[in-house]
Amino acid sequence: MKILSFGEILWDVFPDEKKIGGAPFNFAAHSARLGAESYLVSAVGADENGADALEEAKRLGIRCDYIATDRRYKTGYCAVTLENGMPKYDLVTDVAYDHIPDVLPSGEYDALYMGTLAMRSPDSRRSFEKLLKYVKRKEVFFDVNFRGSFYTRELVSAMLAETTILKISDEEIGFFGNRDHVNICFDLAKRYKKLKYICLTLGKNGAMIYDCKNRVVLYSDKPKGKPVSTVGAGDSFAACFLTSLLSGYTIEKCLDRAIALSDYVVTQLGAVPEYDPENLFSCI
Repeated sequence: MKILSFGEILWDVFPDEKKIGGAPFNFAAHSARLGAESYLVSAVGADENGADALEEAKRLGIRCDYIATDRRYKTGYCAVTLENGMPKYDLVTDVAYDHIPDVLPSGEYDALYMGTLAMRSPDSRRSFEKLLKYVKRKEVFFDVNFRGSFYTRELVSAMLAETTILKISDEEIGFFGNRDHVNICFDLAKRYKKLKYICLTLGKNGAMIYDCKNRVVLYSDKPKGKPVSTVGAGDSFAACFLTSLLSGYTIEKCLDRAIALSDYVVTQLGAVPEYDPENLFSCI
């Protein structure tokens, strides 16, 4: 499997520590762990955070061929502060991933992954549109990952028009209306003709898959793990569903495997904890 992901690399910067993140980064890392040749198109600054990010990417098996180092901007970060005991997140703008340069990876990819956050800036969006036009791929996976106000209906609609597999959470699906989930999925499939599958994560209730071609709805079992942290759970679900699909598993198996991995991830600290896929999926 060859998977090309586009988007942000960033650090969550707390008063006393920092943690690597960004949905495309987490997705690419899980894809690599699950056996894919996983490439990430992004940018970091020529600073300590940039060097640390590249080191982490290599440690996690991400191919860094298309991660640029830009001396003009800082590596992306989210400043996390506490107000009355509650965390406040500030996604700093005009950072390296807002200026991802044009790259035209050679060859054909089994899938192209995209999200909305890196599209907030004209530079990165132009680079992505060029990449979308020229890169050969079999599937386009859209994990919306709405963040703050960094998305518009126009942007989401344009991205959906190219999407074959959509992943969205129960917290985000209200963007498409107040009707029940199945009807929203039905309407999306009717409007966006390239859609094959819609993955809806449901938190403690598991997940739902809508098969657009056959108009079939599948629900997973409820997760059994005791959550410690939900960071990275959605990204692990996305990576596992896609890599399982590309490996030829049935949709039922893809859903079961994706739930098994995300259920494990929420019991661990960190978005990409250590795990052995062979052992994790041995009972599925």
